[in-house]
Amino acid sequence: MPESTAYDAARCALEVGVGEFAPVWRGVVEYTVGGRNVFKSWFDYRKKDPGGRRPSPLDHIYATAWDPDWTTEAVDLLTVLTRLVELEPAQADLLTGVRAKEMLSMDDLRVAGTRWPLSPRDRKPHYSYSSMRPVESSDDQGTLV
Repeated sequence: MPESTAYDAARCALEVGVGEFAPVWRGVVEYTVGGRNVFKSWFDYRKKDPGGRRPSPLDHIYATAWDPDWTTEAVDLLTVLTRLVELEPAQADLLTGVRAKEMLSMDDLRVAGTRWPLSPRDRKPHYSYSSMRPVESSDDQGTLV
């Protein structure tokens, strides 16, 4: 079981224990969401001594061998992160374009038909049993339409 990861910038290789994924861009390895490194967070739950909270005794039972499916998951995750890194320049251009446009005011939106919540109750989704229809394959279950 791997205990850690390392990035070899000279070879563009992400080392996971004795194995490696390559080529992997530095931006992919360092990709963060909400201040958390995405690949590191994924790996921390699959390493020899997994991270995370362990409030239950069941949380102390974990894999003792690398699951081959994790390799597939890692490749899929690295692929998605690579695509996100590739999209960053286009996203930055789009954001620049949006910021360059005139901002709409609440009055502009109101004229266009936007309705604003007037009370906390207005902010909740409106569900009713009358909008439910039975699902043929389940036992008296309904689905919202």
